[in-house]
Amino acid sequence: MPHAAPDAVARSGFPNIYASLAAGTLLEAYGAAADRVTRALDGLTESELRAHPIPAKWSIHEIVLHLADSETVGAVRFRKVVSESFPDLPAYDEKAWAVSFGYGDRDASFRRAALHTFRNLRETALALFQTASPSDWKRQGRHSEWGPVTLRELLELYADHGERHLEQIVARRRLLGRPGEPAPLLPVRLY
Repeated sequence: MPHAAPDAVARSGFPNIYASLAAGTLLEAYGAAADRVTRALDGLTESELRAHPIPAKWSIHEIVLHLADSETVGAVRFRKVVSESFPDLPAYDEKAWAVSFGYGDRDASFRRAALHTFRNLRETALALFQTASPSDWKRQGRHSEWGPVTLRELLELYADHGERHLEQIVARRRLLGRPGEPAPLLPVRLY
């Protein structure tokens, strides 16, 4: 029987923004992100996907590649928290990854593969979340920035992460003269 994330869990140094938000809302936002990102890309040309309407900020193409890389780290974090006793959670430097992996030089097929990776990792993690026990949601790992974080807080972080980058994609579309949806599912950003 699936278990929902508890709506109230003891908090650590993690931002308290979503502490009172219903677990179902977080799970919905987390699970819908891949479809919402895909819809946000609809109708854009390759040139628009690679444009930098905000100087020195990622293009939409680069945001999509980042989402896949970030979700890869998240998938490991979720699994470590559920299966190990207070593990150190992997950290990464997103800017270094973007440069080292040549986000800007990757082609459209690489972007499609990254979006597929993002979708698959979200689907498998959502299945893990949906079967987590009440005690699983309280399990903790050690985050390099926030210290102890629970599985519930990791769900908050990654639900927010998808929303954050959807907002960035929608903002870039507007700047390119191509307004589009979707509207945010979560009311505010964690950081």
